[in-house]
Amino acid sequence: MDTNIKEVAIYLRKSRDETDGKEDVLAKHESLLLEYISKNKLKYKIYKEIGSSEYIDSRPEMLKLLKDVEQNLYDAVLVVDLDRLIRGDLEDMGRLSRIFRESKTIVITPTNKVYNFNDDEQSLINNFEMIFANHEYKMIKKRMLRGKKQGAKAGKWTNGTPPYPYVYNRITRELDIDSENAIVYNLMKKMFIEDMKPTYEIAGELNKLGFKTNRNADWHENSVRRVLTNEVHLGVIIYGKTTGSNHKNKPNANRVQLKERTDWIVANGSHQPLKTEEEHHRILAIIESKRIVPKGTRTNIQVLSKLLYCGKCKGSMSFTYKPNGKTHVKTCWKGDRVGNRCKNRGMTVEIIYAQLMFDLEQYEQQLLNSELKSQQNDNSTFQLVLKNKQKELNRMEAGLERLMDLYIEGLLEKDQLKAKTDKLKPQIQAKKEEIRSIERSIAVVDNERNDEDRLQAIKQFKEAWNTDDISRKELNTLAKKIIDRIELIRVEDLVEIKINFL
Repeated sequence: MDTNIKEVAIYLRKSRDETDGKEDVLAKHESLLLEYISKNKLKYKIYKEIGSSEYIDSRPEMLKLLKDVEQNLYDAVLVVDLDRLIRGDLEDMGRLSRIFRESKTIVITPTNKVYNFNDDEQSLINNFEMIFANHEYKMIKKRMLRGKKQGAKAGKWTNGTPPYPYVYNRITRELDIDSENAIVYNLMKKMFIEDMKPTYEIAGELNKLGFKTNRNADWHENSVRRVLTNEVHLGVIIYGKTTGSNHKNKPNANRVQLKERTDWIVANGSHQPLKTEEEHHRILAIIESKRIVPKGTRTNIQVLSKLLYCGKCKGSMSFTYKPNGKTHVKTCWKGDRVGNRCKNRGMTVEIIYAQLMFDLEQYEQQLLNSELKSQQNDNSTFQLVLKNKQKELNRMEAGLERLMDLYIEGLLEKDQLKAKTDKLKPQIQAKKEEIRSIERSIAVVDNERNDEDRLQAIKQFKEAWNTDDISRKELNTLAKKIIDRIELIRVEDLVEIKINFL
């Protein structure tokens, strides 16, 4: 092993589908890498995560590692194999190669295989290995998907966390019933079908009794509804209901969409059913009867839609039309974890409009006064000073690196290195503080300049407000450019309206 390698980062990653519960792959890899560390007497830090994503931005520990690598904290990164580090697309491969190349950090394995991204010939081989790793990952996913489909057709559970009150049996790959949770499920079913209780009341009752979901969370009306309507309780296995992905780090991916039922895989499961077809249809009928919405309110876009919130429970508030043609804010009926309703009373929206226009005038005047001050400020001087301070910091840090090089080459004794670095490090820290102070000053000026955009947005909203033929939807779009949120509290005739502008 290269004797210049002293500080290393250990990166450990295990896919969620990489173990059958009999072997801890992560612990096995960690033991192997720590044995290598001990043998070569290296200093190390461990970055460990569990996740099946191929993308760097979906792996928090990988992001921490790359940030530290960029700061030249390590001589090398130790992994079991290169595919532990990267299996992503070409963009991720290029990103990883650039970071390791610019920081002159190498990748090593316990078999003493070295990946040097600054060696042109070896870098080409590295790229090929990463491409093959990505291809292998896709083939594994393809085989896994095929296995899940075959398992579903055979009545096995292949969909991740099973619905309450079932638990997954890893040995039989079937669903077993948790006997205690089954009692709660039957209680839930009785309260809905026989007692005709709404789902929010059922959730409140379950929370009062101390019952948790299969994820050990409180019950909510939506989680109760999902359990009641789940077809798995009929004794069937359903696979492939949706297509696409809502992953936040895959902006170009197709959004999740429900497929046609004819495209689903529906098979008789090997698990015990917990409700009859008659009960299932009764549940759906009750839910459907409560879902009917008056035609006029189905596209109820209002000026303050998704801007008005309850000041008591912080939930969003909705609107309704009165027979006299006026728009009213509905009373807030959101419940807490034990089913208590908020009951923050609504009111005519005209009162909120009046408060909005009054506060908007004051906010506009505040911005105008701020704009006069900002015209006297210019951050070009700050930028020049910042540039010079950054150069000074770079020189100091380069000097610190040179001292380390001299020590490694044996041209500087340990006590000499300590004396010089003890003197240089406080200077570097002081310089960083100066830079942060200048950056804060620049941010203040930039924020003041953003006031010009705010003033323009206010002008557009006010002009639209006084235009007769503009739609509520267009006004809502303009309002969202100037308003963060509005909170309403009404106790009898006492009204409090708090408006937060952007």
